Amino acid sequence: MADVTLGLPSTVLVGRPMPKKAFYEHLKTTTAIRDEFIQKIERIELVAALKEVTARIPAGEKVVEIDVLRLELKAAEVPCAAIELIAQSVPNKVLFACTAGDECKLLVLRDRLRETTWMPGADARLELAGSNLDELWDSLCSQVVFDTSDPTDFTGRLARANELASLRGQLEKLRKRHGKERQIAKRNALWDEIKATENRIAELEAC
Repeated sequence: MADVTLGLPSTVLVGRPMPKKAFYEHLKTTTAIRDEFIQKIERIELVAALKEVTARIPAGEKVVEIDVLRLELKAAEVPCAAIELIAQSVPNKVLFACTAGDECKLLVLRDRLRETTWMPGADARLELAGSNLDELWDSLCSQVVFDTSDPTDFTGRLARANELASLRGQLEKLRKRHGKERQIAKRNALWDEIKATENRIAELEAC
């Protein structure tokens, strides 16, 4: 079984089981989401509660508590819809640690559900960085998304990452269209689009 304390200090650890039924029986959901709770999740545990009194980090303007929930899975198949339901239904920010055997994956819900790759549970660690809980939440999300604890401008970095992903997809399509196009004028127009897209990608990568 994977270690799920994630290197967190003992002052924030809780280790309290949470009944699955509390989520899918008392919240507005669908049959598909209910099935995810039943078929994919073995148990849910509140691993840690990060707040001013336990983490010794001042509350932020938006964040007063961050909970770390462990979802022990029946197989290495992430119940994305169930996780989104939990994250949207509780008042605190939530970082999820999904475990399957000795493997662990960390997830957060920001603009969408973001996750790390599967890793040995012993390698799953979180760093508590930030001058308040707002920054700590951005730092934890940054650790999941960018593999760095730096909380600086997380929202901006996420927006740039999204734009980069979109532009790279567009660039691949433009290159394919350019390779198939036989009309000179259209090829030249596509080439101009390709260069403009490449330049924008270079600008974003330099940020």
